[in-house]
Amino acid sequence: MLESSETNEGRCMYAYDVFTALERVILDYVSEAGDRAKFLNDLKIAKGLYRERIMTEMFNAYMDEPLAIRKDVVNYVNMIIGIDAENLGVDKMWKYKNPQTGELQALKIDERYIDSVEDCLGLKTREQKDSFRTSIRKIYGQKISVRPDYDFMDNLELVKAVTDVRLKSDIAGAGSLIGALANRTNEENQKLYDRMIETMLHKLGYCTTCAQKTIEYFCTQVDEN
Repeated sequence: MLESSETNEGRCMYAYDVFTALERVILDYVSEAGDRAKFLNDLKIAKGLYRERIMTEMFNAYMDEPLAIRKDVVNYVNMIIGIDAENLGVDKMWKYKNPQTGELQALKIDERYIDSVEDCLGLKTREQKDSFRTSIRKIYGQKISVRPDYDFMDNLELVKAVTDVRLKSDIAGAGSLIGALANRTNEENQKLYDRMIETMLHKLGYCTTCAQKTIEYFCTQVDEN
């Protein structure tokens, strides 16, 4: 990466360039065919995970909120915990104690949102959904007493599903956002691009070059999977 001039245009090394660097190392130094095939496949998996992370980052930048997806993931978890609560009224409002602050909070149970997330996870039947909810509740019960700030962001499939649902509900899908960012010939799209760059610089920790390159990568629509 240090030898690549493209990598060092900004204040930091652009993350996606690590894949090019690793691929060169594998092709140049791994002579055993089986190992080479395995490492290249691992690299492909890593690219897929990076793509999912960038989808989340782009939504956070669009919402001008560094923790937008995290909040929605936590909301999903709290909704499936509260959906069967005895004190749940007809307005579907559920009050619960925030494990981080100890304060009471109110949350409206949105069953359409819950179902949309689970549909994105490929859970179609009631049995599948109930089984998944049970597993999430179990993890919550095990983790939250030890780590009150646990947020399920390490559950990549759940994060991806929440991201997909939010992209569709807030922006009519990733394609719509990609179209706006890629085609900045009108003033509205340019303003959106500039606003997202500002968020990435000042709230998400990007340098100018990495912010621009990340949006450019997002707009390529490369299917890493």
